[in-house]
Amino acid sequence: MTQFLDSLPFDWTAPGARELRDLLASVYYEPAPVKAMARQAGIAMGQVQWDQPMDTVWHELITYARNQGRLRDLLAQIQSGPDRAVAERVQELLSERPVVEAPEPEAPYGAWKHFTDPDSFERRIFRTNTFQDVAFLRQGTELATAVCRLRITGVNGLLYHGTAFRVGADLLLTNHHVLFDRDGRGPATVEAWFGYEQDLDGRAIEHVTVPCDPASSTGDPTDDWAVVRVTAPMPQDAAVVPLPERTSIAVGDRVYIVQHPHGGVKKLAARHNVVRHVDDEVVQYWTDTESGSSGSPVFDEHWRLVAVHRRWTRIGPLSEPSEYRNEGVRIERVAEGMANAGLR
Repeated sequence: MTQFLDSLPFDWTAPGARELRDLLASVYYEPAPVKAMARQAGIAMGQVQWDQPMDTVWHELITYARNQGRLRDLLAQIQSGPDRAVAERVQELLSERPVVEAPEPEAPYGAWKHFTDPDSFERRIFRTNTFQDVAFLRQGTELATAVCRLRITGVNGLLYHGTAFRVGADLLLTNHHVLFDRDGRGPATVEAWFGYEQDLDGRAIEHVTVPCDPASSTGDPTDDWAVVRVTAPMPQDAAVVPLPERTSIAVGDRVYIVQHPHGGVKKLAARHNVVRHVDDEVVQYWTDTESGSSGSPVFDEHWRLVAVHRRWTRIGPLSEPSEYRNEGVRIERVAEGMANAGLR
């Protein structure tokens, strides 16, 4: 079996190829250190246009490095660096069976929601009060302990990653498409990584791996939620996120997402996090997510759960200026489905 790193030309269609590029662009987003690593790897860099967005720079650099037979040398520079979490994630992507984002289900026709853009020509100036009590930080830190990284082996032998969070004594909630493949087949193995984080100095903290029972996986593909039960105790400090029967969320509110983007260490997305659309099914927002964020909890400004993040969507016709949003399933629909399945 040929590893995708060794294909010539570089195989951008391979599982893990784009995740590798996006991971490196998210970590190494300044040209100077990237140039230094490329020089140390012996790469001739004359063809790389360094004044482009960094995901484009990395796309070109990876392609040219492979053409020059220096791609493995470049990745060795990254893996020998001080960021052990990045080195471990790169190693996962370079393994014979790369751990990649769980494949999303195809969006049904007409899934886009209502689109209005009052800011076509002028920048919106928000007049709402943005102050938060400092207790907001404490409560968020406590609830973040409920969030874990999932590592899944599909029945096809492929490895996937996603995000989940604790909602019961032994129950984790995530997306249906994270645990089940497009044919509706459940996982072969599931494990949850709690405390997969960095400390204040950027060093990876030793995480706790908790095995799960793949046979316990169940959920609803329409509303894209699923649960799985753990088979060993979760960490004592892992919070349980309450599932409300009703929430109050509106356009213009702000939402916060604790997640494992790119399958890496736990992150909080809390900038330009404005809600853009709400209906009985979904909440759409500008809060950032990446591959691997599927299954993350979406919280309001009082750290109340309002949705389970599932995907991004493009709003508006292809022929006109568009808006990109992220989208989560409203927690009321998930809670109702879990109750009907006897899971609450």
